[in-house]
Amino acid sequence: MSEQPPPKKLKQGISSSYINYTISKGDKLAVLTELPSSGEFFQNFIAPRKPVKFKLTESIIPLDKFRLGNLESTLHYHHDLQIEKKYQSGFGSGQKRVKFGLGKLIEEVKSGNDEFYLTTQYDFDDPDAKSDEEEDNDEDEEEFGEEEEGDDDDDEEEQGENINFKFSDNFSETSSIDMNNLRDDFEEDFEEDSNTTDSILDEELSLTKSEALVRLKDMYQAPLTNLINAPDILPTIPPCFEKLIPQQINLWMGSSNISSKEFKLDESDKSGLGLGKQLPGDLTGSSSGLHHDHADNLYIVVQGKKRFTLYSPADAFKLYTVGTIYRLYDSGIIDYEVDKNAPHWRHIRDDGAIVEEIIRWKLDGLDDKDSKEKSKLLKQLQWEVKQRNEMKGVKTDLDPPNFSKIPPALLHLDEIDNKDIRNKLETFANEYFPGFLELNSFKVWLEPGDMLYLPAGWFHEVSSFGDDDNHGHIALNYWFIPPNTDNVETCYSDMYWHEDWAKTRRSLELAQNGKIELD
Repeated sequence: MSEQPPPKKLKQGISSSYINYTISKGDKLAVLTELPSSGEFFQNFIAPRKPVKFKLTESIIPLDKFRLGNLESTLHYHHDLQIEKKYQSGFGSGQKRVKFGLGKLIEEVKSGNDEFYLTTQYDFDDPDAKSDEEEDNDEDEEEFGEEEEGDDDDDEEEQGENINFKFSDNFSETSSIDMNNLRDDFEEDFEEDSNTTDSILDEELSLTKSEALVRLKDMYQAPLTNLINAPDILPTIPPCFEKLIPQQINLWMGSSNISSKEFKLDESDKSGLGLGKQLPGDLTGSSSGLHHDHADNLYIVVQGKKRFTLYSPADAFKLYTVGTIYRLYDSGIIDYEVDKNAPHWRHIRDDGAIVEEIIRWKLDGLDDKDSKEKSKLLKQLQWEVKQRNEMKGVKTDLDPPNFSKIPPALLHLDEIDNKDIRNKLETFANEYFPGFLELNSFKVWLEPGDMLYLPAGWFHEVSSFGDDDNHGHIALNYWFIPPNTDNVETCYSDMYWHEDWAKTRRSLELAQNGKIELD
């Protein structure tokens, strides 16, 4: 990944530098039955951006503690959670969330209610949250002043987080960590929460108590927060992944009701056949929808079963994303155009960092002698902010840009016995998504204790199936910063994420030593 060729044009406005692993016809997903060293794992899977399944004799976490019957006593979490509601037979469609406690959610899952799903817990998904668009406008005007008429910047410097942006859209199972929000938005959070008496916990890192609290809660997402002090139950960095910078740990929980509706078509809906996120086949499950993430992912099944259907980042153009693809990096990271399909997107580079935040970080590191470099960076920053401001006020009810418009049913045509229905779906796929049915893919089944490593940018649809006892399904996942070099010892090209991680790591140390009390 360190020596990348010039990006090749896929289509007007789209470029690709991706030369890493792709699925060839006849390929089978690698399966590990023993844990390799972190160096071996990096060289064989992380660097070449190659997914792999772990099927170990012993899980890396105590699974029983995260099963439905033990979850409350393990987590000791007593605040409300943001819960997704099912929409069009699936989750992750940007619908407004509801709020209630962990205990109630567990009861709903135990009862077989498949209408609710626990996913990521970001502030901007909170149904009570207010828009901060006006505040952003004020900040931008304060930084650059009002733009004079005719002051257009014709010099388009090459720019290059996971994701987005101020992601007001909801995330589905394993859906991408919002890296656009993760760094700059939690900085806003602790700036708002801090005051003149906010205590400094580490002078060298300029780490305040309010910032440390935000970092801790972002790393161990609710309701996992109290496990910060229980690394024997949920380690911050799991085995094999010591070379990567950890970013977030999440809990996923829902139910698949055995009495769910029968798979059917609505032929009056010419452009969608009423498919939504229905899944065909004998098993009753729910679908995440096909999408990719902007972070490396380790996914661990605790209860129930999961089926992942995987496509390489190299096939992104034939996977019909909601967003308009701007660039595909060799790391697998996909950057999008800021347009009507993704009006709140912010450009990212190959390790998922937001370009605008990288520019600010570089400016912070300059001294007074670097006036030429400062002028160049300020010009780039103004261009980024101007592009973002041009789309402010544009509202969209579309799915996030990293989601595919392809209905999940088209990924599982082999599950359809009715030849007439299957032929109609094949015709529909070839008309609306030409080329998709010819793509190579992996289908991966995961049972409790199984794990899947999925590099950033790999498209995946996750079908969730409950267990026999109560139809519940539970999983944990780790997100990591994707590397942008293939050097096992220095897999990040600069210190941006290292500096960020230093503050989070110090926050964890302070919490585990009793210096920070979690609420």
